[in-house]
Amino acid sequence: MSEAGDILFKGLTIVSIFFIILIVFSQTILPPLASKTAETRLRMATNAEKVDVNMSTSPAILLLLGQIDHIDMTAENAMIGQVRVKELVLKGENVRIDIQSFAQDGGAAVRTADKLELTGTIGVENLADLLTRKVDKLKDAEVTITPDGVKVTGNVMIAGRKADVSLEGIILGENGSIYFHMTKLNIRNAIFGKAVISNFFGDILLTDLKVLPFKVELDDVVQKNDEIVITASHHNE
Repeated sequence: MSEAGDILFKGLTIVSIFFIILIVFSQTILPPLASKTAETRLRMATNAEKVDVNMSTSPAILLLLGQIDHIDMTAENAMIGQVRVKELVLKGENVRIDIQSFAQDGGAAVRTADKLELTGTIGVENLADLLTRKVDKLKDAEVTITPDGVKVTGNVMIAGRKADVSLEGIILGENGSIYFHMTKLNIRNAIFGKAVISNFFGDILLTDLKVLPFKVELDDVVQKNDEIVITASHHNE
């Protein structure tokens, strides 16, 4: 072999070794690194107690370009807007994100996705906590959720006197926002009567899906026994 051929052969060998190392690195390091980064960003965004994220792409080096073949995410006891949810689940297939946005600020500007579906579950404790914080003077709230609606009991202090309150309502979704809408109110032991107490209540914002670090649109809100299930998905433009 000539000297030039020997140099060329050595050069090609070095390049081949480099690409082998790059492929091995991308396959073994990139998926867990990307998943851990997403877990950290989501935990910071939602103050969740526990977050699990699994992302995979083949070849894995495409993760650097924002290509995610499969994503499976679960966040427990996460704060989404005004309300804390028991569980938040995101599943996606063939998702393309803006990798620059993800790297800089943790946002995940979704360009396209064959499937990107979000499910959030709000329990009775979550809703009771929100109503206690958001309804003026409401204390000791107890919540019952059924397919027919939501019932809340508690008490308020009016001019130093405790009044028992019971109210009913439904959960509504509109333009990506989710509300508790009161439909019925009963007051006992209120010295100023129902008309004055009614001013304490109205539509209460639970959450706005725009606060999420990835873009999804609200599909449905369903009341079940002891929980409210929110479903949303990404819609390609």
